[in-house]
Amino acid sequence: MSRFLAEAGVDVTVACLDPDYVERSLGLPAVPMLNFKTASTEVLKKVRDFDAVVIGGGQQLQEHRIPNPLFGMLARVCHMARAARAYDVPFIAWSVGMDWPLSPVARFMARRYLGSDNVTLIFRDGKSYDNARSLFKGRDCRIFQSKDAVFMLDKLLPAAVSWHGVGRAVDRVKRLIVSPSVIAQPEGALRKIVALCADAAQRGYEVRGWHSEIRPGYDLEVRNLVDWSVVPGFEWLPPDPIGTTEVAAVLKTASLLLTTRMHPAIIAVGQGVPSFGIATNAKMRTVFDELHMPYANTDDIEALDFGQIIDSNFERSFAMANEFSAEAARGGNIVLQAAFRET
Repeated sequence: MSRFLAEAGVDVTVACLDPDYVERSLGLPAVPMLNFKTASTEVLKKVRDFDAVVIGGGQQLQEHRIPNPLFGMLARVCHMARAARAYDVPFIAWSVGMDWPLSPVARFMARRYLGSDNVTLIFRDGKSYDNARSLFKGRDCRIFQSKDAVFMLDKLLPAAVSWHGVGRAVDRVKRLIVSPSVIAQPEGALRKIVALCADAAQRGYEVRGWHSEIRPGYDLEVRNLVDWSVVPGFEWLPPDPIGTTEVAAVLKTASLLLTTRMHPAIIAVGQGVPSFGIATNAKMRTVFDELHMPYANTDDIEALDFGQIIDSNFERSFAMANEFSAEAARGGNIVLQAAFRET
């Protein structure tokens, strides 16, 4: 999202949990995001210094597990929208999903702060879009539907993407990149992923692990939950902060991606890299189904073998990625129009 806006000539400042990480990885100025738990509220005043506020990400409208007006992502978004309204600044929620049903507290806050005429809501799935149309009936906000913004990445990449000067691995050696997340249930799912990687190595694949989420307490925990040393020649790619071009380049070195994560799947498929998903929840099943990407559920993973993975049909996912890319680009244009108050 930030890259799209920057390449459209917009000066972007990112509000986030870890400004230093964002500045190192994206090369953009960053400020601490709103966090009432740590009394980090300075960003509410900074809103008046900007021409528009754009928030994004599928879970930004997710309600806190205990409904309240201060904590959780939905509450934070509502307070940012409140500040934008106070300073007459356009507020755009881009590529978001909405949990349903919302508690009475969340419904009240959403209608009050996200229903104003300075607000544009762009939902990434039909269910969220339909729910929002019902929730905001009679309010003045604008509501649209578009695909996840990450589908646009292929249009923003340089013509020749390479990582550390290395071309696509399929031209040299078979390379499997596995991008796993912490899987709570079933207990043996991670061990099965390790077994699939070991099978790949026995079949001549160079197997590398890579994390799309490296925040504390996130996917780096996977390294310690199971024994990856049983995979011959296995190595983890360094989890250093990298920008979007480098992320795409890392994934392009694969001849096959095995992932539980949405964004690596989308970026890889968008570049023509065969990708097989492990669906850990309903959200991931929806993503893989919409993308027509082959996948297995964690509940069924024990019956899966690596031969089934490499025999999967990947062509349909490539075609869908191209279609979604065009749709996501239309969503980006809606963002620019809303930010600059164009009709």
